[in-house]
Amino acid sequence: MTGFYDGEEAFGEAVHAARKSTKKVRALLRLVRSEIGEKVYRFENRAMRDTARMLSSVRSAAVMGNALDDLELLYGSFLADGTFEETHERLEANRARVETRAMEDPELVPRVVANLERAHSRYASWPTDSHAREVYGTGIRDRYSSIGPGLKATYRRGRSEMVMAYRNPSPATFHSWRKRVKYLKHQMEIITPLWPEVVLGMVITLDRMSELLGEDHDLAELLESLTDRPELCPNPMERSLLRALAEQRRSDVETASRILGRRIYAEGPAGLKGRFGAYWESMELARDMALAMNGGESASLRSG
Repeated sequence: MTGFYDGEEAFGEAVHAARKSTKKVRALLRLVRSEIGEKVYRFENRAMRDTARMLSSVRSAAVMGNALDDLELLYGSFLADGTFEETHERLEANRARVETRAMEDPELVPRVVANLERAHSRYASWPTDSHAREVYGTGIRDRYSSIGPGLKATYRRGRSEMVMAYRNPSPATFHSWRKRVKYLKHQMEIITPLWPEVVLGMVITLDRMSELLGEDHDLAELLESLTDRPELCPNPMERSLLRALAEQRRSDVETASRILGRRIYAEGPAGLKGRFGAYWESMELARDMALAMNGGESASLRSG
């Protein structure tokens, strides 16, 4: 939490880290939703969502400049020297103003930090022993039924959002799909030990999809900002060029995301749940065999 109080550069990183952490927590909550119960899930998910939203303006101001940087890396060799230079300066000035306003807000940062610290305290108090849920109502038992329904629901929702995004393409539908991709990615990171050689491949693909869809979202935000605030790019010819480049890049990343998405979402939700259930059973079998072998070795040593 100290990054929020360590100056402008650290503040931006702290905002990014905090928002990323809330997404990971929300992914975990979705994974164990059936185990912790609907009341706990809704409370905790809302707490994380609302905390992240408090920092959304800072995030948006930062990514617009980053989106323009990415476009210049891709198309810079086709642009005349100095193209978008004034736009860069204005986007950077806007970012600095938004961050300064947030840092100087006497309530914003303390509320964000307090929300995250309280949430951490709540999660740290959740017991993990096998009978915890019967006593506390929030324990998470070490069995596949604790995560299977949540994994299936996240996968099913992402599959549905992908279909919707390409059936009715818009910044909103692609952003909605992007959120589901991120949730599934974080869930796969958690359960990678079930079969690292296989699950890690899914994590890598989901991470790439998340990056592509994130780029799509950032470009859409940049275009929306230029429509609402054309003074950020005051030259009308440059503004038209920037829009054309951004739309071309959005088309490219959406095509690439579709190819990867068809791989990730190739099987049905029930099939995915069953497959990972088999991975869980195999992991438990391997663990039981290791314990039995260790027990046998210990007995041999004692008899010797």
